[in-house]
Amino acid sequence: MVNVRILVLFIFVINLFASNVDDILKNVSKTSNEYALDLTLAKKIKSLKYVPPKIEINVKTQDEYVDTIKKLIELQKEYDELPAQITTLQDKLSYLQTQTSNTAKLQYIYYDTLLTIANQKLQYLKNNFSQIEKNVFSKINLLIFDTKDLNIASLKNLLYQKKKEEEKLNIDYQKWELLDDKKNMQIVQGYIDINKQKQIEIYKKLFDNQLVIWLNDLKNKDKKAFNSDDDVLNYATHINLYNATNQIVSDFEKYIFGTKVLVYGAKKEVELTLKKIIGFINYPLFTVGNRVITPLNFALFIFVLILGWFVGKYYKHLIYTLRHRKNISYSTATLLANMGYYTILTFSFLSALKVVGLDLSSLAIIAGALSVGIGFGLQNIVSNFVSGIIMMFEQSIKVGDYIQIDTDTRGEVIDISMRSTIIRTNDNINLIIPNQSFIQNNVINWTLGDDIVRFRVPFGVAYGSDIDKVEKVILKAIKESHLPFIQKHKNLDVTPYVVFMEMADSSLNFELFIWVKGEYARRPRRTRSEFLKVIYKALNEAGITIPFPQQDLHIVDSIPLELKITK
Repeated sequence: MVNVRILVLFIFVINLFASNVDDILKNVSKTSNEYALDLTLAKKIKSLKYVPPKIEINVKTQDEYVDTIKKLIELQKEYDELPAQITTLQDKLSYLQTQTSNTAKLQYIYYDTLLTIANQKLQYLKNNFSQIEKNVFSKINLLIFDTKDLNIASLKNLLYQKKKEEEKLNIDYQKWELLDDKKNMQIVQGYIDINKQKQIEIYKKLFDNQLVIWLNDLKNKDKKAFNSDDDVLNYATHINLYNATNQIVSDFEKYIFGTKVLVYGAKKEVELTLKKIIGFINYPLFTVGNRVITPLNFALFIFVLILGWFVGKYYKHLIYTLRHRKNISYSTATLLANMGYYTILTFSFLSALKVVGLDLSSLAIIAGALSVGIGFGLQNIVSNFVSGIIMMFEQSIKVGDYIQIDTDTRGEVIDISMRSTIIRTNDNINLIIPNQSFIQNNVINWTLGDDIVRFRVPFGVAYGSDIDKVEKVILKAIKESHLPFIQKHKNLDVTPYVVFMEMADSSLNFELFIWVKGEYARRPRRTRSEFLKVIYKALNEAGITIPFPQQDLHIVDSIPLELKITK
C-alpha cells in the first residue's frame, strides 16, 4: 500500500514538472542557441520514471543463476552508491537554485526528478533488498552446478598472453613517445585500449566461472568455499565489483554456515593477515649489489646494531666496575673501555651485514667509492678519528692528565673519544677540542709521567738588603709553614731553594723553587698565591724592605742660570 502511494505521488510530481517544462519551453526562442539543449532536457525530463528494481528468480540452469547473482551484485553496488549520488544531486540543485536562465530552470527540474527517483530507489532497497537477496539465495539448492567443463586454465593462459601483449604495446608507445611521433602514439594507444578491454572481458569470464565453483562449494556446505571466494573477489576487483561482491559473498556464506562462518572467517582472516605480514616483510625495498634488501633484512640489520650497542655499553660499565677491584688506573680503564667499545661496534656492523646476506667483499668497492669523498669532504673527520686512535694507544695524553694548550687554556682531560677530547678547566667549563689539535700542535702535559711539578715563585727585595739573610728567612718560613710542598722523593732532588736572579731597576729579584703534587699542581695560580703570602709575611717580620718601582732624577748644574727682573 505504501509503495502504491509513493508511485501515485511520483506520477503527480512528474505531471506537475511536465506542465512546468512546457511553460518554460514557451519562453524559449526557437532561434536561440540554447533551444536545442532545452528541448533535449525537456524530452529527458518527460522520459524519466521510477521503476522498482526487479530480479528474476525463476531460474533453471547454472548460467541463469550466475546471471541472477551478477544482477544482485550490480544491485548491491547501486545500493551502496546511492547515498553519494543523492549528495551530488543535492549539491547541483543548490547551485542551480540561484540561476534564473531557462536552461538552468530545466536543469533544476531534471536533477530534482533524478533526486526524487534516487530517494525512492534507496527507500525501496532499504525495505526490500534483504528479502530480494534471500529469495535469490533460496534457489541455490534447486540447481546443479557443473564445474568440470569450466575453462579457467585456458582463460588464465589467454589473460597471460594479453598482459604480455600489453607490455609490448607499452614499450612501443614509449618508443614513439621518445620520437614525438603523435600519429603512431595514437595508433598504439588504440591497440592498448583494445587490449585492456579484452582483458576485462577475460576477467568477466573468469569471474563467472569462479562463481560457479564457489556456488557449488557453498551448496555442498564445503569449507573450501572460504578459499574459492578469494578468487571470486580477486576477479571482482578487476571488473570494479569488489565491495558489492564481498557483501553478497559474506551474506550467502552466513546463510549456509550460520554462526560457524565466524570461526571459518576468523581463521581465514588470520591466514590472510599472516600472508600480508609475510608479504610485507619480504617486499623488496632496494638492492645492494645482487642482494635484495627486504624489511625483514633491514629489521635484522638494525636489531644486530642495537644489540651490539647494548653489549658495548655493558662492556664499558664492566671495565669501570673492575677498575676498582683490580686497581686499574682511570686512564688505562678508559683506554680499554673505549677500544673495546668501538671494536664491538665494528664487529656488530660487520655481523649485521653478514646477517642480511651482504657479501663483505663488496665493502671494498664501497670503501673505494667513499675514498674520494673522504679525501675531500670527510678529511677532517678522518683526521680526528685517526688522531683519537693514536692518542689512545700512545697515551701521551690520558684521561686525568692536566694539560695546557696555550697561555689561557688549561684543564683536566675527562674523556677521549674517537673524534674529540673533553677538557674541564678550573672554572668548571668543558672544552670540546678536535683530536687533531693535540697531534699537530704543541701541548704541555703537566702530569704525563707523574703529578709532581716544580713551581717558580718570583719575589723581590730592596737594594741594600742582606741577600743571605733573605734566603735563610724565606727557606725557614717555607719549612715552618703548612703548605703542601714535597721535601723528599726517591728519584728527584725536591729540596726547596732560593735563587738570586738579577739586580733590577728597583729591586733585587729572587725566585723560590718549590715542588708540589696532586691537586696543588693543577691549581697553579692558587698555589703561587699561597707561597707568596708566606714570603710576604716572612719578609715583613724580618724587617726586609719590599721595594716598589722608583726612579732618581739627577740635575747637572753646568750652565749659569740668570734672572732679570724689570720694574
